[in-house]
Amino acid sequence: MDVYNRTLHNLFDETKQYVVPLFQRPYSWKKRNWEELWRDLLNIYELKDMRNHFMGAIVTMPVKMDPGGLNKFLLIDGQQRLTTMFVILACIRDLAGNEDDQYNEINFSYLVNQFKKGSNRNKLLPTQADRKAFNGILHGTRHPDSILSRAYDFFSEALSYTDDDTDPIDLLAFKDAIMEHLHFVSIVLDHNDDPYRIFHSLNATGAPLTQADLVRNHVFMNIPETDQDDAYSELWLPMQEAYPGNQLRDYIWRFVNLDGVPIRQNGVYDAIRRRVAKLVEEKGSADHLLIDLKITSDYYDRILDPSKETNRFIRPKLLRLNRWELTTVYPLLLNLYIALNDHRITGQTFCAVLEVVESYVVRRHICSVPIRQLTNYFIRMFNEVSGQPDFVQAVSEYLLDRNFPTDEVFLDNWVRHPLYGDGSRRDKCRMILESLESFETNNNEPVDTAFPNISIEHVMPQTLTPEWYDELGENAGADHAQYLHTVGNLTLTGQNESMGNKDYAYKSEVFAQSNFTLNKYFVGCDSWNAESIVRRAEQLGELAVKIWPRPRT
Repeated sequence: MDVYNRTLHNLFDETKQYVVPLFQRPYSWKKRNWEELWRDLLNIYELKDMRNHFMGAIVTMPVKMDPGGLNKFLLIDGQQRLTTMFVILACIRDLAGNEDDQYNEINFSYLVNQFKKGSNRNKLLPTQADRKAFNGILHGTRHPDSILSRAYDFFSEALSYTDDDTDPIDLLAFKDAIMEHLHFVSIVLDHNDDPYRIFHSLNATGAPLTQADLVRNHVFMNIPETDQDDAYSELWLPMQEAYPGNQLRDYIWRFVNLDGVPIRQNGVYDAIRRRVAKLVEEKGSADHLLIDLKITSDYYDRILDPSKETNRFIRPKLLRLNRWELTTVYPLLLNLYIALNDHRITGQTFCAVLEVVESYVVRRHICSVPIRQLTNYFIRMFNEVSGQPDFVQAVSEYLLDRNFPTDEVFLDNWVRHPLYGDGSRRDKCRMILESLESFETNNNEPVDTAFPNISIEHVMPQTLTPEWYDELGENAGADHAQYLHTVGNLTLTGQNESMGNKDYAYKSEVFAQSNFTLNKYFVGCDSWNAESIVRRAEQLGELAVKIWPRPRT
């Protein structure tokens, strides 16, 4: 890298352009920053000896020279300061009036490249988020709702302010003072330097660059500049807006895992760099990667929100998987969508695979099988089984080899497993009860979970009353602890509040009037104890192995 002492005049003169890379945040200075800068500028203007004022470092990296002779520099650090100085010069230019020679001098020497057009016209090219507002300031079509426009108003008012004790500011003298006596350390990087890492180290106290930030900017640095605006607005920006916060990082992580080789979240940037290098070598640009990301994101949208899926058979199966909050299955689902779009599998095959996956997930949940390996299983699975003549059978055998509980193990755990719990566990419990209800009634329409008064009911209540101690017998405490949250003691009802902790005789009368098929069991069941709970769980287990079957080899 090279280091120089530069005035503002040196930085802004000649035919050049500073390009703010996408990894920079939009302009964010506030009034307190403007006030502090204004005090410094005013001191320079008012001091008789015009002492120099140091404004810090500006870090840039030269990029390819435009065929027309325009020198371009990536503005790695110093964006906020330089952008503000451009705004101040625009204020001075406008206050001078467009018939003044000073107007043309400022405009064509420091703000725009006189004989350039399009995106090469301005000497500063901000990020896409700021371009419209910045162009408005430079070319007389301001947008008053932007931070840049508010900065313009602040400095325009400060430069115009007069009172009885002070003379109005001499705009020409003020301009000469800041152009010649504001000094910067200009650090110009070599082409071999990594601008992202340097920006990160220079801004260690600010918000760190995310994996998504690094990916975005590495991809765009390998797309021709003439194509960048369209690629950003049509391909990248829709994804950035659709997936706020860490959601975009999570999506890109799942995307890079589609090849079937597990990559950790902190390895996403390096994985993208390898892909970009290969694309640039083969096709000269990384825009194909953006296109693939955008196409695949349409599938990802349907996975996150199955209501966007138009296939009436796939949609309910996605909804069921989503209720399990099983994000580890997303790479498999993305690969299924890609294969479906390429006509390598049918919609029927897609649905059949989702059914196998749901059975696998539900059985492992009931049997409390650790989930730590699931991520790698579902990343590798598609690529290991694709190309098999019977794709669904290949998926089944892949999962059978990875601890797919047998009927015997499943039913043993089914009776004893505490199904009910807090948060997502409760929703999983409800889905299982709804599935049992729908299967018993031979009704393909699931219970309407949006209906407000339908809830999960503990037949034996969570708090025992004297009547319930009598009902349960001498082992009441132990039986309550063991079977309270198990499936045999759970049902669905719209009468949860009215039943509360009331005795079984009262509850059985309410259940007798219920429209839920699940509650028909209680008709003719005269008592409720550990034996009754186990007997009901075993009966429901016969349905469960049909709803979530284990595939045959």
